[in-house]
Amino acid sequence: MEAIFDKIRRKKKRELAQKNFENNSKLDSDRATTTEGRLVCDQNGTTGDLFVYGDYPARRNACEAIAVHNALTLLGKRSCLSEVIVRFQILRVMVFRGFFGSNVFRIGRALKYYGVTYKRFFRKKKTGEPGIYILSYWNEHPLKYGLHTVAMKYDGKEYSTYNLRGSGVCADDPKKFAKRFIVGYRAYRESEAGGKIGEEEND
Repeated sequence: MEAIFDKIRRKKKRELAQKNFENNSKLDSDRATTTEGRLVCDQNGTTGDLFVYGDYPARRNACEAIAVHNALTLLGKRSCLSEVIVRFQILRVMVFRGFFGSNVFRIGRALKYYGVTYKRFFRKKKTGEPGIYILSYWNEHPLKYGLHTVAMKYDGKEYSTYNLRGSGVCADDPKKFAKRFIVGYRAYRESEAGGKIGEEEND
């Protein structure tokens, strides 16, 4: 893992990534707190309090990293939050040491790194087909509460959205909670026909 940090050129950013990984990897090595193979739905709970993203507790700013981890888990890929967080730092998805969370338009960088076939879209109606999605949208009172990003699965009948309000799983249609939609990604399983790795649909 040490060699991976060499990809971060700026010393302060490299030191921050190392510090984050040291803290988070210990949590992922503990059965009581590990996120490996687990859907994270407690950003406002234990995971959000203990894991760190940049200079802040994950409770405040790690919803994009959590959404990617959850999407990878739903796809059947091995994932743990400590590794996803450090990848966000290496791939420059994190913004300003985590103060502004993550750049939602760069989530595709992480999906591409993990070999996920995906399509990016800007219209909410694209979630009407069965599949696994990552959705970013503005919260109510965005100047105060900013935006939120979630992983969602749709089986053709029911939606399951993970970490929607920082806790639990919600069956609401995205039309209800993502009224101020920003951007979405549909992630394909290896067995599904879809776009190419890293393909973006700028519709």
